[in-house]
Amino acid sequence: MGVEGKRLLVLGGTSATLDLVRNAKEMGIYTIVTDYLEGGVAKEIADETAMVSTADLEGLEVLVKERKVDGVFCGPSEFNIRNLIRLCERTGLPCYTNMELWDRCANKDEFKQYCIDNGVDCPRQFYVDENSTEEELEAVDYPVIVKPVDGHSSNGISVATDKTMIREACRFAMEHSQCKRIVVEKYIENGGELFGARYFLKDGEPYPYLLMDTYVADPVEKRSLISHFTYAPSKYSDYYMKNMDQQVRQMLKNMGLKNGTAFFQALPCNGKIYFHEMGYRLSGGMLF
Repeated sequence: MGVEGKRLLVLGGTSATLDLVRNAKEMGIYTIVTDYLEGGVAKEIADETAMVSTADLEGLEVLVKERKVDGVFCGPSEFNIRNLIRLCERTGLPCYTNMELWDRCANKDEFKQYCIDNGVDCPRQFYVDENSTEEELEAVDYPVIVKPVDGHSSNGISVATDKTMIREACRFAMEHSQCKRIVVEKYIENGGELFGARYFLKDGEPYPYLLMDTYVADPVEKRSLISHFTYAPSKYSDYYMKNMDQQVRQMLKNMGLKNGTAFFQALPCNGKIYFHEMGYRLSGGMLF
């Protein structure tokens, strides 16, 4: 069954959904973009707009019924993805994921355990926090990166190079964690190089479609760990496809993911690639 003429409700009218609306319109889909803002670049090109907040589930449910919406989607916003899942549950519309699967991928502790169980390399973890003893902190192999298990967009993340810094790093991460849990991992120093892998999932079968290398903005002082430059295809493509692709595909299946797109962030170092995070959504860089 084709999608031409179907009606899609898009949550959010900023640049994060601009390409989504463009692609939907090119496919002949009627687009309705909603949020509480008057303007927005995605709203400017949509077939129709609404002024219902993406957090107003009751208002969105009414909008779905009144506009006879066939489907709902959003950009990479994790806030809107949670609203998307809840709205689809309320209205019976299809969704690529549910809250259990979403939380499974977003939680850094769970993701790390899936990596270990499926033979996917990941950084060494240290079980310390701001209340650990001096002896426990001395036993840590510095530098380490400290982050909330439920964090996103680099919020609450910092690097500790010795025991005088780690307590503050743990406090900082805890402040950004809603579930009040943190992860302390070995910080892999490789000049600020990152590796990324992306997969499409259809009916439970994962397909790799993009491997890339990224370099962070400030690998020396570590004040900013955001991306500065990305290049594809990755120079590690041959190694990855030979040594890791099958394990990652099996991990995605074991996690129960069926449809949508998943991306992985990893650190190449000394001939290996260490996975440290994943996302079960479109990426913030809008690399579909």
